[in-house]
Amino acid sequence: MPSIPDSRPLVLGLDTGGTHTDAVVYDPGPGRVLATAKALTTHHELSLGLMGALSAISAREWPGGLQAIGRVNLSTTLATNAAAEGLGGRIGLVLIGYEAGQAATGEMTREMDRAIFIQGGHDYYGRPLAPLDLETLKGEVQKIDSEVEAWAVSGFFSVKNPQHELEAAALIRSLSQAPVTLGRDLTGQLDAVRRAATAALNAGLVLIINRLLDAVKKALAEMGVRARLMVTRGDGSLVSEEWARAKPIETLLSGPAAGLVGARQLTRGLMGAEAADLWVMDVGGTTTDLAYLKEGRPVISRDGARVGRWRTMVEAVDTRTRGLGGDSLVSVERAGFFSLGPRRVLPLCRLAAQWPEVEKTLELAARMPWPPEQATSFFVPGSPPGPGLSETEALILEGLAKKTPYPLADLVGTLGRGHFGGLKSLVHPAVLPAAFTPTDAMAVLGLLEGGSAKASVMAAACLAKALQTSPEELCRRILEEFGRLLAEEVIAHACRLSGLTLPEGVFRESGLFGQALGRRAASIIDIACQISAPLVLMGAPAAVLAPWLEKHLGGRLMVPPAFEVASAVGAASAPIQLRRLVELHTLPGFSGYRLFLPDRILESTDPEELVKQAHILMTGHLEELIRLAGAEKAEIDFGRVDRRVTLGDGSRLFLGAALTFTARAV
Repeated sequence: MPSIPDSRPLVLGLDTGGTHTDAVVYDPGPGRVLATAKALTTHHELSLGLMGALSAISAREWPGGLQAIGRVNLSTTLATNAAAEGLGGRIGLVLIGYEAGQAATGEMTREMDRAIFIQGGHDYYGRPLAPLDLETLKGEVQKIDSEVEAWAVSGFFSVKNPQHELEAAALIRSLSQAPVTLGRDLTGQLDAVRRAATAALNAGLVLIINRLLDAVKKALAEMGVRARLMVTRGDGSLVSEEWARAKPIETLLSGPAAGLVGARQLTRGLMGAEAADLWVMDVGGTTTDLAYLKEGRPVISRDGARVGRWRTMVEAVDTRTRGLGGDSLVSVERAGFFSLGPRRVLPLCRLAAQWPEVEKTLELAARMPWPPEQATSFFVPGSPPGPGLSETEALILEGLAKKTPYPLADLVGTLGRGHFGGLKSLVHPAVLPAAFTPTDAMAVLGLLEGGSAKASVMAAACLAKALQTSPEELCRRILEEFGRLLAEEVIAHACRLSGLTLPEGVFRESGLFGQALGRRAASIIDIACQISAPLVLMGAPAAVLAPWLEKHLGGRLMVPPAFEVASAVGAASAPIQLRRLVELHTLPGFSGYRLFLPDRILESTDPEELVKQAHILMTGHLEELIRLAGAEKAEIDFGRVDRRVTLGDGSRLFLGAALTFTARAV
């Protein structure tokens, strides 16, 4: 049994991913993991998977039991996965003072479910561009409110003056029960289009994160755990449950960020130096996340978190996320080739373990002249259904009411083959497809324990027949391709961090980096790539995939102890920390200076007086925020970067400054 911990209460770290929910008990004194456990994430009822992880960890040997837990820290990839797969809620986006004809605005709104343009907004100095058109807004909200799950409001230059955003939000709340997100509450940076996209994504994630947090609290209550719940943000720090509910976008890349903190914790003593450079790759069920630690610290993205099509303004670790994981869909294409991801599906080995009748259905399908996808795919319930179901998705839910799992063959029999767009066309999270995945390939090759390997073998035989190969060879090719794609991610991210720009599709089209298995003949030139810093592999499939990755990437690869629960370890050991940026600008004609604070705007002819005011007001503001984030006390650091221009006579003209305030819990 582990030794008795020091006087500090133990921390329970939880990580809810697309495939697994992990739990660790962590002693913050010596920084030691006392117990670990895993359970499958149950999307239709998240609390069941959480209860499974909590029950498993409570059965482990560690001092004090669940009653010794003083805090529960949660990380999750659910927000990241939803953004990567395009599965967020249906959003009503109100744009105040934007021009619909602008190219950037048009590109963004094409991604939105509903976009409403109204007059208003402000200029760079916080002056109104036009009166706010509340009448138009009222009519549009009443027209589409029943079709959306959340609202987002973004005003032009609202970071300079939020008045129109606040008035619009007040009107929407008087007409709608759906949650409302304001762009100015999420970022103080300029770039109106990205701020609007950030607000829209936050609105789409509110219901997803609220559902998760409700499930966590339900599971903790049933297990008798009364500790405070904290949530990991995308920069690797912690905030309170209430904070995460209001700003779920800050949990974007929460899982990857926690994974970085966990990797640093788990590799201490293995690296020979406390502040070593590290690559960290977390291979999950839905996504693979890659990031770099420089001298022991995560590299923070200057441009904000980016996942899939979403380019946000939320500060987060500089992570490269790809829709590729152990549960990625293996698609057999018409030309006889296969592809991996980005869609996540339920592996057949896990499906059949829960519903043994799946094996009989697969056995029958093997004797039918059906296309591979039709013969090997099923549906099970996902999250509770809401607005936005397509006709096909509604038919699937009708079928699930009669039979679960619901075979794709039954759906095709209802629709007709020509009317079904394939598994990738299904986007509503209420419908969860099950099909062949790299996890099934591992089961066929005997590299994975648990589940029904028989179901995976039968499905592999069906797919292999279409590709004119053996099931074992197909599965080796799938894992080989998986390893090659992982190597591509490392090389591409390393090039970007080094300032090198790779042409779009360089790996896919050139054939210089190895060969895309099942897609082209061997290249006439072989290029070997080697990383200078060690690569730490984490996530459940990591140990299995390490040899396949090593085929394409030179350098030191490490799979540390407790690698499969690294994100939960990171959540348990994450700090509480907040950072805020305050801008000081000149007034027109250099007549004075203006300071843009979160809740007010100050003006003076003396810039240093404004800097002093910023110190006083931001100290109080951050002390209040750090309490809301979950800490009692904080120390606050200050940073200043002046903007100056050199005139013709060699003198330097002061244009303004960026003031950074960082609060850390003590």
